[in-house]
Amino acid sequence: MIYNSWMKYIKDDVKLTSLVIPGAHNAGSYGMNKMAECQKDGLYTQFNYGIRQFCLRLNTYRKGRIFLAHGISRGDLFENVLKDIEKILNENESEILLLDIREYYDQKIGPITLHYKAEPEAVDALLKKYISPEKYAYSDFDDISEVTLGDIRKAGKRYILINDCESYKYSKNCKQILPWEKNVNGAKAKNFAKETLRFFDDYQTDGLYWFQTQQTPNPGTEIGLTTPFKLDEDLRNYFPDIIEGIKKNPFYLESANIIAGDFMTKDYMKCKLILELNLLKGNVKEELEEEYKDEL
Repeated sequence: MIYNSWMKYIKDDVKLTSLVIPGAHNAGSYGMNKMAECQKDGLYTQFNYGIRQFCLRLNTYRKGRIFLAHGISRGDLFENVLKDIEKILNENESEILLLDIREYYDQKIGPITLHYKAEPEAVDALLKKYISPEKYAYSDFDDISEVTLGDIRKAGKRYILINDCESYKYSKNCKQILPWEKNVNGAKAKNFAKETLRFFDDYQTDGLYWFQTQQTPNPGTEIGLTTPFKLDEDLRNYFPDIIEGIKKNPFYLESANIIAGDFMTKDYMKCKLILELNLLKGNVKEELEEEYKDEL
């Protein structure tokens, strides 16, 4: 199996925005309460299942320790997540990570707006301590749509630190799109699997295309309020239909880039289907195509 080293099969000239990359929605939500938990395992395990894009949202305890947040829910300490990333960097030289890190966004609940905070100086100190951005963060670019895997490899870098406000040293404001509509993402599994594909028609970008394949529980939608785990149990039956819809439409296949979801480590099914798209897009080195296919 190649899930911990699949990027070594990818051609140097493949643009990062053309590569098909498995992502983890709310990657740091493991261990949270059942209403907030979207992943069951930490980043090291997620990586070994093929994940290369990690969505990490931060908040701070009163005593100043930064932790992973999903709204008001508290998760693991940020430094523990960084220890996982440090282990990944030490063990896997061929792989490139996309680390989308920022404070959890302001959240309006009725007349109240909740604010979340992680001081950039404190985040920078932890990044420097564990994952050495001055050494490993690729930041020497202006336009993410021009970056190839070979560019990052030649520079000897290991990850891109994505932050819209460039809040941290070596972080980049990468053009990206994250389509979401309440009624689509709140639809029942069968309807969601069908309707979400039109996002490729309705939303375009020449940056990173972050296509989320998980439903979002919300009042006033078909699914209402429930747990991400229960939603995933049903949606897994239709996940192959989503990928098949991408395969059958040349424009959807061309647009396919980051494909993220919930509970990516339950089995290899999701990452296997996502990574197979790299074969159809011609991203895999010709001499390694059969091996890549056989090892998935």
